[in-house]
Amino acid sequence: MSKTVFRYFFDFLNGQEKWLNRMARDGYRLKKCGRLTYVFDECSPNEYEYAIEFVGNQAYSKAKDYRSYLESMGFQTFTKNIYLNFSYGKVSWRPYAKGIGQIATSPGGLNKELLILEKKSDGVPFELHTDIHDKLSIYKTVRRACAWAVFMITLLGVMTFIPNELSVSLPMAWLLRIALLIFFSLFLIPTMKYSSLVKYLKEESEIFE
Repeated sequence: MSKTVFRYFFDFLNGQEKWLNRMARDGYRLKKCGRLTYVFDECSPNEYEYAIEFVGNQAYSKAKDYRSYLESMGFQTFTKNIYLNFSYGKVSWRPYAKGIGQIATSPGGLNKELLILEKKSDGVPFELHTDIHDKLSIYKTVRRACAWAVFMITLLGVMTFIPNELSVSLPMAWLLRIALLIFFSLFLIPTMKYSSLVKYLKEESEIFE
C-alpha cells in the first residue's frame, strides 16, 4: 500500500534526512518525490536507510555524472528541490554555487539541488563523507543557500514598505509582511544551525592539523 505525504523542509539537508530515516524505521520506503510530495511503499521496519547529498552548487552535467556514479555503487537515487519553483523553461541564478553551477535551468538542474540516496540497511553507518574538510565544504555551501533565501525574503519585506510598490490594500500588505516574517524565521533557523556546524568543524579541523 502506498502512502503520500505533503511536506516541505526549510532544513533541507539534515532535517529531511532524519525524517526519511524515521519513516524507514516505521516501515515506509521512498518510492518517488515531487516538489511538496513524498510517496512511500510499505516495507519492513529498518529495512532501508537514507542520506542526502547537496549538488546545487554543481553544474547540471557534473551533478548528473555524480548521480550515475552513485547509482553504479548500488544506491537508489531521487532528485529533490530546495526552494519552491513551479515554472518550466526558466533560468535561475544560484549565487551560492560556483562557476557554471550558478546557472540552473528547467529542464536541467533547477529543482534538482538535492540527491536522496537509498540503501538497504547493512549495519554500516550511512555516511557519504567522513572527512572533516569535505563536511566543512558542504555545510558552508548549504549555509550560503539558506542565507540567500533569508536575504531574498528580507529584500521582499523591505520592498513592501516602498510607497506605491504594492497595489494591494494596507491589511493585505501587512498579511504579506507577516507571511514573509514567518518564512524569514523558518530559513533563519537552519542558517544559524549550519553556521554553528561550520564553526564546530573549523575548530575540529584545527585540532587535527
